[in-house]
This record gives sequence, structure tokens and C-alpha cells, in this order.
Amino acid sequence: MKKLVLTSICTLAVAGAAFAQGTVNWTGPTFSAYTTQTNATQFSPLFGGGATGDVGGTQGATGLAANGFFFELLYTAYTGTGGALTAQPSTLAQLATWTDTGLSGANSSTSIGRDAVTTPNAAQTVPWANGTTQSVMLVEWSANLGTSYATMLQNLNNASFLATLSPFTAFLGMSQTGFINPSTSTTAGATLFGNTANGVNGQPIGASTLTQLFAVPVPEPGTIAMAALGGLSLLAFRRKK
Repeated sequence: MKKLVLTSICTLAVAGAAFAQGTVNWTGPTFSAYTTQTNATQFSPLFGGGATGDVGGTQGATGLAANGFFFELLYTAYTGTGGALTAQPSTLAQLATWTDTGLSGANSSTSIGRDAVTTPNAAQTVPWANGTTQSVMLVEWSANLGTSYATMLQNLNNASFLATLSPFTAFLGMSQTGFINPSTSTTAGATLFGNTANGVNGQPIGASTLTQLFAVPVPEPGTIAMAALGGLSLLAFRRKK
């Protein structure tokens, strides 16, 4: 009986260790380690990429107004080898395959372009198992797309919502990807920001690449009207049948 109890305890302990959540250092990215900037001449790569146009505004770091931009830490399974980074999403559908960690923040008013995390903590829990390597990425967007990641993603997939925005006033950007394994982290958590080379926990999101906030093309009212007419035509055709 004692052996059975002891075996059960050991099994539970091993299982608990295997599924224990890791921790990452989620203290605010410093100005020297991570900033964001807008790009006034390029559309978001999630909306066709590469196309240029008059989107207004001035290229440079985001302004001083607090809470004008929000950001979220996302993760996905790391499948690279030899330190290769996972490619950034190139479509909204691909972005939706990344999982939200629940760690978020907004731009602060203390320095141009500086991000400030919400409830900063040097040992924030992440929802993947301790000892599992995951690719990580920051996604950042302007407040007029929503104040949460889920709302932002929903709004970007809603043509009717986009039609309510003035053209090229919405911004969406992604950081360079990194990969983190929190298994060897200290009590402060695995480093997420500030390094450009691989560290003991993988490759953090480095200072060498800023989050580019690209303008999001807004569907023209004529496009929305044509889509609506098309839908009504199909509905009328079905009723006629």
C-alpha cells in the first residue's frame, strides 16, 4: 500500500513538473531595447504588403499621447532549427493561428515610441509548459481598431467596421519574431526583450528591429456598396427559386 501511495505521489510530481507553466520577464521594454514607429508610405503586409500610397502622417516613432497604441505578446509552436526564426504572419488568417498569451500593454507618454506593459512583473506566467520552446512576437495596433487583441482581430475581419474609419488612419504592426524556452530561466523569468543574439533561453525580441506600424487600407464605400448589392442579388435569386 505504501509503495502504491509513493508511486502515485511521484507520478503526480513528474506530471506537475511536465505541465508546469513557464515564466518570462515581462517588465517594460526600455526605450533602448524596444520602441515602435509608424511607416507613412506602406500598407500593412497583412493587407497585401508592399503597396505604397499617400497614407498621411509622418514616418517616425509613435507620438507621446498615452494609450494611442496597444500591443500583445503572441506565441506559436517553434519548429525552426539552428536558431532560425519563425516567419512573421503575412495574412490575417495566419495571424489568427498565433495564440494570445494574455500579456499586453500600451504606449506610454514618457518617451516617444516607448511601450509600457500592463502590470509589469519580472516573472509573468506564460501559458505554455516549462521546458517547451515557443516562437514569440509582439503585435501592435492603433486604438481605433479596438483596445484588446481579440477585438482588434475581429474588427479587421469586419468590412463594415473598417468602412467606418477614415482612410489610412488605422495602424497595425508586428515585431520580429523570437523564440523562448523558459526551462532554464531564473526567478525573474526568461528574458523577452533587449538582446539581439541567442541567450540561455533562446532568442528574445531584439532592439535591432522595431515594430513597424503600417497603415491598414480601408475598403472604399463603393466596394462595400457593391458587396451589399451582390449579397442582396443572391438572396433575391434564392427566393425566386
